[in-house]
Amino acid sequence: MAKRPRILQVVGTSSSSGKSTVAMALCRYFSDLGYRVSPFKSVNMSLNSISIEGGYEISRSQWLQARAARAEPEREMNPILLKPEGGGRSQVIVLGKSRGTMDQENYARFLSSDGKGIVKSSLEYLSEKFDLVIAEGAGSPAEINIFDRDLANMFVSEVHETPALLVADIEKGGVFASIYGTVKLMQRPDLLKWIVINKMRGAPELLKSGIEDIERMTGKKIIGVIPFTPFRLPGEDSLDYDCSRSTGGRICVVRYPQMENYSDIDPLITSGVGFTYITSPDQYSSEACRALLLPGSKNVQSDLDFLFRTGLADTIRQHARNNGKILGICGGFQMLGNRIEDPDGRQISRKSIIGLGLLDTETLYEREKTVKTVQYGPFDSSTDEVMRKGYEIHYGTVTNGSRPFLRTDHGPEGAVSESGNVMGTNVHGVLEHSLILSLLSGISLKMDYESEMEKNIDLFTKAFIESVDLEMIKRSL
Repeated sequence: MAKRPRILQVVGTSSSSGKSTVAMALCRYFSDLGYRVSPFKSVNMSLNSISIEGGYEISRSQWLQARAARAEPEREMNPILLKPEGGGRSQVIVLGKSRGTMDQENYARFLSSDGKGIVKSSLEYLSEKFDLVIAEGAGSPAEINIFDRDLANMFVSEVHETPALLVADIEKGGVFASIYGTVKLMQRPDLLKWIVINKMRGAPELLKSGIEDIERMTGKKIIGVIPFTPFRLPGEDSLDYDCSRSTGGRICVVRYPQMENYSDIDPLITSGVGFTYITSPDQYSSEACRALLLPGSKNVQSDLDFLFRTGLADTIRQHARNNGKILGICGGFQMLGNRIEDPDGRQISRKSIIGLGLLDTETLYEREKTVKTVQYGPFDSSTDEVMRKGYEIHYGTVTNGSRPFLRTDHGPEGAVSESGNVMGTNVHGVLEHSLILSLLSGISLKMDYESEMEKNIDLFTKAFIESVDLEMIKRSL
């Protein structure tokens, strides 16, 4: 008889309950014990993606969990990734490669025809290669309206009849009601073995009577109450970046409606430089905003229209005329140029649109999507500063200006204006380089972003270990 794979699924009472961080902590904990651990999320909806070796694209949250597990990230760790584009349509990434844009009807058809097989084969591959798979669910396992196509939650546990852990967020309020409702509505509650309560700001003893009652009512054991633990790690999606996470920052992030790759601003938080979102000209102040950041965009045409419609385009141009620093990343880089051409109408409906004209560049959209990892450093740096690892995920080729911004293992990249204050690059993660962050912020920084990330992984993992009865999980696995 074949041995049952070791798979532990982490589901939640809601989105943002803490599934990603609990799964991350479990990856680090079991890795520290000497196990070969892999993260897994069958279906993820996120605009925070990352390129990995081989030219594949996965969610940044699974990349972070792989880092916690000390495992090389692989496309099977996130076999299906949805990148919302608005209007009920999403770009669908399958095993690291784009299948194009689908509406809800076509996506549901894809799940019925191919989705289950893709999820199962990815799970089998990881189960054979690793000692333990920590699988993260999505949203809630009690979404009764999508049970027929929910491949992210109890479907994963059902494959080999493996156990699940439920994470409940007390910060949202009504924690016991959310636990009870989830257990009573979810599919396969028999596979749910344990519950943890997350983000507790008070003394755990205050919950004692409620825990006793909910255990009796559900038949499930609450094995820990995790204290609220401030940490700085890449968020899973835009919901994790709803507010300026460090107000009064020296850098203003232009937040257009289709902004993506939010993790590009994580170094601003980690370093203490901070940032402030602006969505209209009245939120801009030349005294407060030393630099402007134009981040990536899921829809460059609509976001560029937004800049012109709101008057932010004039604000950005005036900031440049006043010699203020501006950095455009990916879609933001394309917007800073003179023109964006799309003769086949693949990405923009008008086939040709005018940019902000602050960089002497043009963008041409073609059929193929660029997905690759990049080693980069400042182009004109005279120091021996180490190269950093970034990545590119974009449609369109930008004809660079005469002055590159970066040196990379693929050659010169990006562009800098003649005045030197406007810069653009296709490389995500560029602010993780302390010289580039110092250039933009005007503060001399010696931050090691990778080390800071490790510290924060260990910070939450320590709080998790100290508050959860992990022996119960270990015995079961």
